[in-house]
Amino acid sequence: MLLTEIVLFLHPIKYYVPLKHIMLSRRHLRIKALQGLYAFQQSGNDRMELAEKQLLQSVDKILDLSMHHFSLMFQLADFAERRIEENKLKQLPTAEDLNPNLRFIENPFLKKLRSNRDISRNIDQLKISWVEHEDLVRKIYNLLRESDLYQNYMAMDDVSWKEHRDFIISLYNDFIVNDHVVEFILEEKNIFWATDYREETLRVNRQNVSNSELFRFIDQDVAIKLLKQNIDEENGSIEIHCEESGIYNENDYFIAQYVTERILRDVNESDDDLKALPRMIKADLSVEYDDRHYLLELFRKTIIHRDETLGMIAKRADNWEPDRIAVIDIILIQMALTELMYFSSIPIKVTMNEYIELTKIYSSPNSKMFVNGLLDRLVADLKEENKIVKTGRGLID
Repeated sequence: MLLTEIVLFLHPIKYYVPLKHIMLSRRHLRIKALQGLYAFQQSGNDRMELAEKQLLQSVDKILDLSMHHFSLMFQLADFAERRIEENKLKQLPTAEDLNPNLRFIENPFLKKLRSNRDISRNIDQLKISWVEHEDLVRKIYNLLRESDLYQNYMAMDDVSWKEHRDFIISLYNDFIVNDHVVEFILEEKNIFWATDYREETLRVNRQNVSNSELFRFIDQDVAIKLLKQNIDEENGSIEIHCEESGIYNENDYFIAQYVTERILRDVNESDDDLKALPRMIKADLSVEYDDRHYLLELFRKTIIHRDETLGMIAKRADNWEPDRIAVIDIILIQMALTELMYFSSIPIKVTMNEYIELTKIYSSPNSKMFVNGLLDRLVADLKEENKIVKTGRGLID
């Protein structure tokens, strides 16, 4: 019997939005709506108000996750300072022990972060501490000290503000956010931060190659190709070991990384301690431009109109029954159709471009082409039937 390894990971695209007063872009909000809709559908619960509350909480909790990362950076500096003091008390201290390089613990960029009122207040209110995880802090510090990043930084003659900042950003990206132990500890603190990996071994033969469960992991044409190339003559089947990262969870960790980097890159040498952190989502007196309203309306309307949009998909999905299309792909198409028909101020091009980008994140290579082609056909239908109504000039083209 042949075992074939198919490992699929969902890696969101990293991008930066040149806005200094808000954290999350509309694309992030679409991702959050997608996560919420997926969770709502999988739960089998029809309590929309509860789902909306959980959706908004998950947005708020992203900043909390960033605060845990900031706290860990501060703990690393504290650990380094304690290590320096301990080395001075050795029975036979070296010249380096007595005259240590203090650049890391005196990094002005890190000190500026630490003195920020909003950051320190958030850490205090959340009662964040890594004291119970000193072994982890020690491990990260030792890895940092041995790295070229640290060695080069500590050996510099004159260090600019930008170089101090770039060192801390690299420390964050290389030694904190991607540390699996850090990730595991934070998973235990909040369900929104868990990175959920689902593993399953699926036996595939010619009879069940159309099994919809299989397409959570692999496209039908890929499965057929594997069967043709690797069929076990005796059993007439193959086993496919699949690993899927959880749609609902992985991306909060990613978005928190984005948020933390936004904060880091927005800190200037001239900032005072009272500089406020940007808001997570934009609030506007005009409902049309209020991001909280947009997020909830996209979530609600996609659910309200799901039967309508599912019927449209079934009509146009040539030779594909809806239950054979991956759940995530179905939700993405439903969200796009809902936005096209029921959000009159968003141009068609913007909606199409955004959901095409989301298919690059969440769809497999083959299903991505299928979803994009299906969306094109559905948009043509909507235009022909005059079901797309936009309120501004140039929004339909």
